[in-house]
Amino acid sequence: MISAYSPAHITCFFQPAVVQDELASGSRGVGLRLEAGSEATAEEKLHGRTGMVVDGKPSDVPVIRMVAEILAPGRSFDIRIDNRLPPGQGFGMSAAGAVSVALCIAEITGKDSREAFEAAHIAEIRTKGGLGDVSAICCLSPQPVRIAPGLPPRGTVVGMDTGIKDVSVAVLGPRLDTPSVIGDADLSARISDSGRRHIDAYAENPSTGALFSHSNAFSSELGLESAAVSAALADLRAEGISAGMCMLGNSIFAIAPAGKVSRVLDGVPVRGTRTTGAPAAIIRKA
Repeated sequence: MISAYSPAHITCFFQPAVVQDELASGSRGVGLRLEAGSEATAEEKLHGRTGMVVDGKPSDVPVIRMVAEILAPGRSFDIRIDNRLPPGQGFGMSAAGAVSVALCIAEITGKDSREAFEAAHIAEIRTKGGLGDVSAICCLSPQPVRIAPGLPPRGTVVGMDTGIKDVSVAVLGPRLDTPSVIGDADLSARISDSGRRHIDAYAENPSTGALFSHSNAFSSELGLESAAVSAALADLRAEGISAGMCMLGNSIFAIAPAGKVSRVLDGVPVRGTRTTGAPAAIIRKA
């Protein structure tokens, strides 16, 4: 039995880029790697299909099944994933789960971490999950900036740490469907144009203030914010708290203590975590 951990990742603003070469597909973007990620455990089984338990419930997660098929075709595993943040809300939990499971299966099957990251990235692309989260998780910086799309070395990810340490996150409504947003041709084109402008400007002069300024402009000008997200961001800014929308979730991130953010948001549950430069890695072998 092998266990692995992966950080989570919030994308603040981005530019999708899907091409025929899956390892060169993904997105450019600016984000934060978070300690509150995913832990996975995998054990090979001799008979039956691959089984999954996610956050204590039997599940069938397409991206995880794809990871297993890429790394170990024809073999089956019992897989358990425990997420420290809710999936489907812009925290990169799909990618964190894919990376942690891929590291486990790679260890079991004698493959290396590069092959594990490639499998996780390709699985995310094929199942239309987070287009750049695996690339960001690969970068050992708390604040990865995806300069060129794709998994390194096809893509380019650099650390631009502006000193953000403590982060609070809150979910404000039902999950958004990432494929439906990215699959809308008109909206995808507008996201691409807006993302390109904001990423280029931020990369020239990165700072905490610039990160939130570009994040807020990006989500607002594209109409991505739900009414609840818009109201929460306005309330937090009124209290002098820097906050932005998580891409693509009905959720926000802020750099203020969780208790203070919750009070401003009238008791909405808020989770506090920290940014991290720690790698995704095997954590237990049994």
